[in-house]
Amino acid sequence: MFNKYSIHQKSRLALLIWLAVVLGTISLVIPPDSRANGGAAVFTQDSGPFNVQLFISPTPPVPTVPAHFTMIVTRRSSDVPVTDATAFVEPAMSGMPMPGVTGQRFIQNQSRPDQYDVDVPVAMEGVWNFKVTIVSPGLGTTNFIANAKVEKPDAPWPIIIAILVALPALAGLTWWFLFRKQAEDDDEEEDPKPEVKVGT
Repeated sequence: MFNKYSIHQKSRLALLIWLAVVLGTISLVIPPDSRANGGAAVFTQDSGPFNVQLFISPTPPVPTVPAHFTMIVTRRSSDVPVTDATAFVEPAMSGMPMPGVTGQRFIQNQSRPDQYDVDVPVAMEGVWNFKVTIVSPGLGTTNFIANAKVEKPDAPWPIIIAILVALPALAGLTWWFLFRKQAEDDDEEEDPKPEVKVGT
């Protein structure tokens, strides 16, 4: 009886260790949430009558998905939101003709009126220049250029590592269940039912 419970306790301990390793590894390989509304800052300063915070995602941008821009506009050197702006972005690459690439208009965020968003296709690796123009009826107009490097997409390492962790974990679980079944069978063989003697 002692051996039976000891085997079961060791099996459960091994299972808990496997689960802890799997969960810990997955938590390390999954990237954390992106900063600042989903991106990294590419322009954060005053421009004309405005203060502009411009973020891009993913970080770094890749040719396989459009670059997403989030822009927060306030009055120059203040936190007073600008909610009546119209903004455009014109993507280009230095010395490279870009047929089919056109300007895009920012869309105002309804839940946060000083935030403006736009998706811009960037189908080629290299350094891109994004000319942003902001127009406000009450404050005036400004434009500036933000730069971002579009890079080749990385291999999906989190998925690869998760698979490499999951396979041995699955093997460990399979071993645990088989070992437990074998141990139970051995215990049943070692402890046969006592014979009942019928009195004569």
